[in-house]
Amino acid sequence: MAYLLTSLKRLLERIRRSKPEAASFPGIFEQFQTLLQDHQQVMELIADLGEKSGGEYIFDRTYLIDTIKIMHTVLLRMVNSLNHIASNRYLELYTTLDRIFQPLEAELRGRLLLSDEMALVVDLQDLPLDHPELTGGKANALGRVLQSLKLPAPPGFVITTRAYRRFLESNQLEERIHAWLESWASGKLDIGQTSRQIQYSILAGLVSREVAGEIRRRTAKEGVYWAVRSSAYGEDGELSFAGLHETRLHVPPTKIISAYKEVLASLFSPGALSYRQKMGLLGEEAAMAVLCQETIVSRAAGVIQTLDLSCPGANHLVIYSSFGWGRSVAEGRATVDRFVLEKDHSNHILVREIAAKRFMVGPKPGGGEEEVPVPQEEQRHPSLSDEAIKTLVKWALHLERYFKRPQEIEWAQDESGALWLLQSRFMNISKTAMPPQEDIALVASRYQVILRDQGAVAHAGVGSGPVYQVDSEAKLSRFPEGAVLVIKYTAPWLTPVVPKAAAIIAERGSAAGHLATIAREFRVPTLVGVEGACERLPAGIKITVDTKQRMVYAGRVKELLHYELVKTPAFEETHEFRQLRRLLKRIAPLHIIDPQAVDFTPQGCESVHDVVRFIHEKAVNEVIDLPRLLKRFKGVKIFSLISDVPLDLKILDLGGGITSPQKGDRVLPEGIQSLPLKALWEGVSAPGVWSTEPVSVDFKGMMSSLTQTRAETPGASAYMGFNLAVISEFYLNLHLRLGYHLNLVDARMHPEPQHNHIYFRFVGGVTDMTRRSRRAQLLANILSKFHFKVDVKGDLVVARVLHLPQEEMQARLIVLGRLIGFTRQLDIQLKSDADIPQFMESFFQPDSQTRETPLA
Repeated sequence: MAYLLTSLKRLLERIRRSKPEAASFPGIFEQFQTLLQDHQQVMELIADLGEKSGGEYIFDRTYLIDTIKIMHTVLLRMVNSLNHIASNRYLELYTTLDRIFQPLEAELRGRLLLSDEMALVVDLQDLPLDHPELTGGKANALGRVLQSLKLPAPPGFVITTRAYRRFLESNQLEERIHAWLESWASGKLDIGQTSRQIQYSILAGLVSREVAGEIRRRTAKEGVYWAVRSSAYGEDGELSFAGLHETRLHVPPTKIISAYKEVLASLFSPGALSYRQKMGLLGEEAAMAVLCQETIVSRAAGVIQTLDLSCPGANHLVIYSSFGWGRSVAEGRATVDRFVLEKDHSNHILVREIAAKRFMVGPKPGGGEEEVPVPQEEQRHPSLSDEAIKTLVKWALHLERYFKRPQEIEWAQDESGALWLLQSRFMNISKTAMPPQEDIALVASRYQVILRDQGAVAHAGVGSGPVYQVDSEAKLSRFPEGAVLVIKYTAPWLTPVVPKAAAIIAERGSAAGHLATIAREFRVPTLVGVEGACERLPAGIKITVDTKQRMVYAGRVKELLHYELVKTPAFEETHEFRQLRRLLKRIAPLHIIDPQAVDFTPQGCESVHDVVRFIHEKAVNEVIDLPRLLKRFKGVKIFSLISDVPLDLKILDLGGGITSPQKGDRVLPEGIQSLPLKALWEGVSAPGVWSTEPVSVDFKGMMSSLTQTRAETPGASAYMGFNLAVISEFYLNLHLRLGYHLNLVDARMHPEPQHNHIYFRFVGGVTDMTRRSRRAQLLANILSKFHFKVDVKGDLVVARVLHLPQEEMQARLIVLGRLIGFTRQLDIQLKSDADIPQFMESFFQPDSQTRETPLA
């Protein structure tokens, strides 16, 4: 892939030195159609990678290399197309591609790409969650707990893998370590000799002044001791390394540097070396970040397992607890209390075993830890209150839902009674804990089926919860954790609730769409194309969704949920699968959602998905505005539409949009073959829509508007002077000026839903800004009823809808046509805010100039 990036740099330099080529008007639209096809191809590649990450398919490294190479080639073509359309105004996207694909190339070559801009030391609350390679698996998981779940964790910081690389470089250890590992691989050294050589060299090394200074600045607080823990690349993620790396507790500030080196050296202990060899980790994947947190002097501590390993078929979780520090609990040295609770009724304690706790581990004066006796009269006291148990269970269920795997959670309770989360990692589940799949199918058959064999699988899995329907952005903030999201269609603006959802069911959408990609990233079971889902799954009912079998059950099918939780395909343990998961972290996330946001820029793109969305959005916006610049193009054949509707509409046919014109350059409405224009025209020309009766005008308001409208209306000065529709069989780009306001429609109405969109822009009017803003709000309210995503700023309305089937696109374009006629003089009639509901009701009246529609 390196040759691609080199070629890209040469291409960029050549483009910067050259002048934009003069493009033909049809040629630009042809580039736009190519860009849309490329957009679909990249989304399908991302979807295929996401599908492979489910663990149901076997693939090799060649598949990963080939897919990334094709993805890069197609994206480069998309950037070329956008710059062709936009006269080279987006050249910085070439640099963006370079920035995003370099880490992908590094990952495929088996090495970590850590840029010079990355931190050497970073505070826990500021951890960059999208860069687990910088902070290691354990710290990254804790950062998610802090930043996303808002659970309390002791304050601290991470000495990053970049600091580890700096340590190796400054002590000239990289080549020596590589040589020792090669000697071990060839049999010249045994594992013990290899480990001793490397560990001795690390312990004898010096930490750079810059890193040491960062550490001392953060540990200067008087009287505070520190826990210094390993956070190796992959640790507590796909790989556990449980107990193989060093942890130092109750470390005074003066010994932090020494403890740091001891943790680094543990990366090469015999156990860690053997584990990495068994798991197929490449040499360059070995990197150690170190997590430093303030010591919690705990009265009690322990471990929660969200799966009861002694009875894996039961829906139980187990809390192990003892007095003092929890390390003795995790290592199995302490006598512990044991509490077993049923997950569905988490306030009810099924088993309460209180042990005789004769000793506990606590802080040693001056640093370190020691065992101290528990007073005899307290040995049989419970180490946890019922109230504390209730809080810990709530945390555990929250963590299991978030990480979608059984969790092993370390916690502590300080002397004041406050609870702290120390870490959360995946539990290793024995295959004997998994019931046979045929038994699961038999159990599931006993439950009531609501939907059977419905929809297409966007991500396979099982989820359960109450139904929550979202049809507007206003409902997003109220989405409850663990609910099943049921929607009319998939859209990027739904992204914020995906991590909270137990499952997603959409009546419309594509398995290769933006929301499906996000669902795969967060492993949320998702079905798309489920006809009638919103009607058959009313809000509030509890359901279980099995997307792999395309089934929806009434109630909670706990056997299915348990099976889904504990199953881990063997392929997930391979190097290729772990590599795919890491690649997807740089490919699938969508960070730029709102086109109006300040970070919707090439610099704001952090993933392949971001670049795809940015290019698509900007390409549509460029094409929408092109007809205003028609006078720049020569040799363009324009037709006139002959109709009773007084629009004076001109048509530019790119191919397949009209039949043979009548009377030279004239076209009758029945000669329109463009599907989106035909639908829009059906609405525009509907009986009663095009009333030409004069409306009384507020003269003062009109004169005020006449002095402001041209300056306030975007693009007014560049408007070409007549109404124009650029069309093909499946495409429409319409610029329609009616008096003092402008309507822009860009629509694609293809048999394949994933290609379809409607973008509508409205601005202007004849009255003052207050009345024009009222009309804008009325438009927004009506469009929202038809599930458009709408943004309003003053008198500017921008609405869009994506990826709907052809018949639904047709229905919405008909409505849009009626709306254009219905609202064209309403700014004059909307004298107060109280008039908005009245006119909105009028629009939906069956006997008004527009008829009622089932879409609303």
